Amino acid sequence: MEKIPDKQPPSGHLTDVHEFEKNRLSTLNEQLVQAEQWIDRRSREMVAAYGLAAAQARHGERIEEDLELVATVLFLLREDHPDFLHGQHNVVTRIDIPILPATRGAENVGHADVRTASPFPDLSVKCCSLFVNLYERALQGDTAKLLSIGALCINVVLAQQQLRSW
Repeated sequence: MEKIPDKQPPSGHLTDVHEFEKNRLSTLNEQLVQAEQWIDRRSREMVAAYGLAAAQARHGERIEEDLELVATVLFLLREDHPDFLHGQHNVVTRIDIPILPATRGAENVGHADVRTASPFPDLSVKCCSLFVNLYERALQGDTAKLLSIGALCINVVLAQQQLRSW
């Protein structure tokens, strides 16, 4: 008996993106572009404010400080998704982006001007680095999870550690 090929794409992977899904992916990409810009702007503001405050506090004292600035992006489930639970966190995944101390990596997260080819051939827009990082690393190519995202929560946190000596 001849075997009929399965017309369904493998679970979690999308080979033929439909128009509705293209729009959802384009919207997510645009939201991530705005998130990258906000993280970049907010990080610069926080570093500048910290620099002024630290300069005033150090005047005349011998203080060493370690500074860490991290942006965390939580990707939340759409409210119309069947797995959405009211009153729950509904986190699909998260990405932590180290900003300070400066790290050198291939992620390019936080550089809103960086665009790359879309991981979806049918998607005409170039994807921002945060989109690619989300899809390829955090979700490991799971398109169903990517399409389930409907909200973002972004935290930029400045952590300080101080060592005083005399």
